[in-house]
Amino acid sequence: MTMFTTETVVHLIGDPCLKLYRAKGKGYWYFEFDDQRLSGTKMVLVKRLNDLPLDVWLNEGRTFAAAMRAKR
Repeated sequence: MTMFTTETVVHLIGDPCLKLYRAKGKGYWYFEFDDQRLSGTKMVLVKRLNDLPLDVWLNEGRTFAAAMRAKR
C-alpha cells in the first residue's frame, strides 16, 4: 500500500474550501469546509490516515464538499 499525506488527499480532491485534519488525541480525522459564507465539518472515524485507502478519502471529501456546496 502506498503511503499518502493529508496534503495529497486535499490536492487530489481539488476543492479550495476543503481541509483535512487529525483531531488531536481523539482517534479520528475530520474534513473542514469553509467558503466564508458556509462552514461545516465531517468526521471520519479512523485512527491513522493510511488505515483507509486513498480512493475512500477522495470519495468522502468530494461527497462532503458537494453536499456543503448544495446548501448554499
